[in-house]
Amino acid sequence: GDFYDFIPLPNGRLGLIVADVADKGMGSALYMALSRTLIRTFAAEFASAPEQVLRATNQRILRDTTSDLFVTVFYGILEPETGLLTYCNAGHNPPYLQSRNGEPERLLTRTALPVGLFEDMPWTQESVKILPGDLLVMYTDGVVEAEDEAEAYFGASRLQAITRANLVRSAEVIEDKVVTAVYDFVGDAPQLDDITLMLLMREPD
Repeated sequence: GDFYDFIPLPNGRLGLIVADVADKGMGSALYMALSRTLIRTFAAEFASAPEQVLRATNQRILRDTTSDLFVTVFYGILEPETGLLTYCNAGHNPPYLQSRNGEPERLLTRTALPVGLFEDMPWTQESVKILPGDLLVMYTDGVVEAEDEAEAYFGASRLQAITRANLVRSAEVIEDKVVTAVYDFVGDAPQLDDITLMLLMREPD
């Protein structure tokens, strides 16, 4: 199952989480609840270091669980005043940043493996500046892997095209455009995955 969260942090910073547990059912739901609780707990302890948050979460999950589950997580710490986003991407679909100046999308690609796989693995973090008018798009694979009746995927390129075409609009309107497009695309085809989409736009000057 998917989950997302916003975590108020000291000095006006904001923690952003988008995650996806790699299974369905009751076991997945419990694993999701544990992961979310641990991330929130360690976010308070490591309020400026997302890689330390996910490293500590990984260690605790491996110590306290015996399941074969794992969770992909994007966790970023945003400084709203400056637009600086420091993030760790643990195997999650890469969020992307779109700019109104016409630059290509910047992908916030993986900086670590998913949480819950291995005890000893490298954890790194990156940072990006969100400028006024920029749009950050975070999502789970249920968006880009939504299938139509011919079993074709909605796809990342279609998602990026929709958000770019609507950059002058508000984040709420863009979200509605994407969700409508996904459901129009899939039609009556059954969907086996959750769909989670989180947009963040910095106010234009």
